[in-house]
Amino acid sequence: MITPTRWLLHLENYLPVARKGDDPEGVHQVRVAGRRLRVWLELGGYQVLHDDLRWLVRGAGKVRDLEVMLHSPLPKPFAAWLAEKLQAAREELTPMLDAPRLMGLTRALHNLPPLPISEAEKRLERFERRVQKREATWNATRSFEDLHALRRALRRLRYAREYLEQDVEDLKALQEALGQLNDAEVALRYLEEFEAAGGRAAPSYRKLLETQREKGLAAAHELLAKG
Repeated sequence: MITPTRWLLHLENYLPVARKGDDPEGVHQVRVAGRRLRVWLELGGYQVLHDDLRWLVRGAGKVRDLEVMLHSPLPKPFAAWLAEKLQAAREELTPMLDAPRLMGLTRALHNLPPLPISEAEKRLERFERRVQKREATWNATRSFEDLHALRRALRRLRYAREYLEQDVEDLKALQEALGQLNDAEVALRYLEEFEAAGGRAAPSYRKLLETQREKGLAAAHELLAKG
């Protein structure tokens, strides 16, 4: 039988850390737990609670992106602007973490029965088909949006396999390459917003991000080709 207990407890342990806000691991681990719990629901064929977990994961997303960026070398004016964005994002997230909806979500997850392994194994094929579909779409468009969708599908497949104690080393390597690419793309998006608001950063910084993005794209393409 497969239970959500590990990741449900993980979520509950990190919620106070996320509320406090002085350790980036708090929000990060809340997102990780939320994503893994969504995969568990899908393996079980459950239609309930997906929207609630998506609400939690997305709500923490902006804070997480900004925290990641602020832990890398940045031009000072850009860093100061991002720090203001992070403060505002935390102010939006805190009420979510104290909301009755979140308490109801954790209680409901505790009440769901464990999954028979045989049923979860049957549903694993859905995760694999989703990856194949997303990869085909990205091969046709080469757009960042479609690559991001592929990245999400690969992450879900990895989590599903881990619930079933299957090997995921190939997926980990690909996720790492796609994660580096995503970090560069997110940073470029915020840089464009910063500059549109009148901010200035050295052209060398933009060039650095663009180089990181191209390297991540090349690494992802190579790993997918080996696929």
